[in-house]
Amino acid sequence: MTFGDLAWNAGWAKPALTVACLALFWSWESIWPFFAPSRQRLRHGGHNIALAVFNTLVLSLVFGAATVGAAHWAASRHFGLLHQLPLAWPARLLLALLLLDAWLYVWHRLNHHIPLLWRFHRVHHADDAMDVTTATRFHLGELSAAAVLRLGLIPLLGIEVTHLLVHETLVVAATMFHHANISLGRWDAPLRWVIVTPFMHKVHHSHYRPETNSNYSVLFSWWDRLASTFRTRDDYATLKMGLDEFDGDRWQTFLGMLRTPLVNVRPQLPPKATGENGTSDG
Repeated sequence: MTFGDLAWNAGWAKPALTVACLALFWSWESIWPFFAPSRQRLRHGGHNIALAVFNTLVLSLVFGAATVGAAHWAASRHFGLLHQLPLAWPARLLLALLLLDAWLYVWHRLNHHIPLLWRFHRVHHADDAMDVTTATRFHLGELSAAAVLRLGLIPLLGIEVTHLLVHETLVVAATMFHHANISLGRWDAPLRWVIVTPFMHKVHHSHYRPETNSNYSVLFSWWDRLASTFRTRDDYATLKMGLDEFDGDRWQTFLGMLRTPLVNVRPQLPPKATGENGTSDG
């Protein structure tokens, strides 16, 4: 496979998988929703997807070939951590996935605690009607910063193109899954010992700031347990989503989402969330 083929596959695999997962989980939450769906569900989802399409076009043009190129450069020179370890290909892939997922945990946590990064990340959290389309709702500024940092991380760790493709596949499927307006019932608790589940991530999207600043994991939930940032609650049905300081329809539009990082607002601190217990067990 040539470098051009790798760049093409990497550039289009994620959008294609995103469409497939959107269709799957949109259907699931249409038939068996956890929260009553919004009356403006189509409009809400349309704005989120419009932002995602805009981001995909820009990022593919700017970073698509560069990301694949960084991995190709590291592999051709055996540069980076993974190329220095005497590991079989399956073990190298598994370690790459763990390293990339650990980085996502760190990056996500930084986005909550560094004010400049939070300005962009709050676009994602300002969604007060979280559903599967929320998984695509990110500001271009946040995604661009993540892409730039990943360009340095790829050669440093010795990440290969195949590792990136597998990781992106898992991330897309996982984020669509745990943002969807669905419930796994009694299966949620045992599953969240290993992976991020819908109930676990619903807590992260709570308007109550101590809950917002928890559960940062993307694929594997154990990062939060190891870092003592895992949080659960007694009653998930009473969760209120979004950010109170961005309450209002104007922040849910395409232009409103683009403007969100540019406005100065003081975070509101609501009273303790109903049903919140702050426990760290399953």
